[in-house]
Amino acid sequence: MKKTCGRGVSLRITNNNKQCQMVKESRLCNIRPCKVDITKHIKPGKKCLNIYREEKPHNFTISGCTSTNTYWPKYCGVCIDERCCIPYKSKTVEVDFQCPNGSGFSWRVMWINACFCNLSCKNPNDIFTGLEQYHEKVEVGN
Repeated sequence: MKKTCGRGVSLRITNNNKQCQMVKESRLCNIRPCKVDITKHIKPGKKCLNIYREEKPHNFTISGCTSTNTYWPKYCGVCIDERCCIPYKSKTVEVDFQCPNGSGFSWRVMWINACFCNLSCKNPNDIFTGLEQYHEKVEVGN
């Protein structure tokens, strides 16, 4: 199922740690909300809104559990022409959650700092899209 809004999970394998060990990392991500028509926030005469922010901070929720702090995240906007908006700068933040039964947990969450809109729109669900530039290259051996 192709989805361009709402919560998802971002996965990566990295060795960016003190032990230089390959580890699998995951974080929650939400590039843009589904329940908001962001096109209504595009200024007259413009075709894109690169960053969208809700009117006020709110708590995150996961499976009935609520974040212990409120957050005012930035989301990537949309365009009404052929362009698409994607995260340009982001970081990972740790968010603590409290559940109704008294238990709690933490989740790593993608925090968007900046987005840009361009014509190079690729399927955000295609994990191999970055390999397109290499498919015509001939491998060179020693």
